[in-house]
Amino acid sequence: MARLHVLEPAPARDALWTAGRAAGIVGLAALIVTLVWSPRIALLTLWNIAVPLLPATFFLSPALWRGVCPLATLNAWGNRVGTPRLLTERETWWFGVGGLVLFHLIVPARHLSLNTDGPLLASTLLAIGAIALACGALFTSRSAFCNALCPVAPVERLYGQAPLLRVPRGRCATCDVCTPRGCLDLAGPKAMRQLIGTARHDRQWLRTPFGVFAAALPGFIIAHALLPDTRGTDAIVVYATTLGASLASYLTVIGVVTVLRTPALGAVAGLATISGALYYWFASATVAAALGAPPVVVPLVRATAIALLTWWMSQVSRPLQHAAPLPH
Repeated sequence: MARLHVLEPAPARDALWTAGRAAGIVGLAALIVTLVWSPRIALLTLWNIAVPLLPATFFLSPALWRGVCPLATLNAWGNRVGTPRLLTERETWWFGVGGLVLFHLIVPARHLSLNTDGPLLASTLLAIGAIALACGALFTSRSAFCNALCPVAPVERLYGQAPLLRVPRGRCATCDVCTPRGCLDLAGPKAMRQLIGTARHDRQWLRTPFGVFAAALPGFIIAHALLPDTRGTDAIVVYATTLGASLASYLTVIGVVTVLRTPALGAVAGLATISGALYYWFASATVAAALGAPPVVVPLVRATAIALLTWWMSQVSRPLQHAAPLPH
């Protein structure tokens, strides 16, 4: 697959990462303050512009965001104040599952209050920041938070399985193998395959936590996009809708993979493409409205996103074209 190369001289590259991390921390602090003092502007900027654009960077390279993420910086600060230890294999598994649970708890909560309540969102961000700091103080390097508990990490792995840019990692100048399998910083495009493990050789990948997440994501995206903002008292309806759509998506993927005998890596690449296309189908209208763009921009953005993701899928699929089908 043809890739673009980002190869800066080491001093210049390190300076850029340092500046990016500083900007990330300052940005997080400014966001929290603005969410309290001027919530309308902060909520509009965050949810309608910044967040919709972020997943696109994962297709380019997860290293871009991981190198400047303020929560990752807090996690690194925690390494300096505590006495970190390595996670056990069992702990790593549970922390990873915890990240998937947080994803399915936090994202639907946007419709309950986080989309409209600035101070509550500020408190939520402070709580997550405290968790990242504590994870760094208790566990080695990025093992507990960035590579496991972070609710964004599963999306980074799914969309980052074939990055278009080769970007040197912005953190972990030396590697202490804090995360033996599935580390995006160490394994890069191979992280997703390592996380699934030998289950990728048959349909057992659909029983792994990451496999369940990937197969359920298209349905989750549709449900989340169609749900309106409501009150906290409607939590049962919101969570039942997203979980129900996720289950329907998961069962559909099982059926398709079984009938077509789709290889695991091809299926996961397809799920990334479908999920990305669905996300930007809905997000395009949100971003266009926030920027005051004319209505014609929405179909243009949708068509562009679908075309680019289709091209991305074709590039990912080349090594898989001669893969043997799964046995019945």
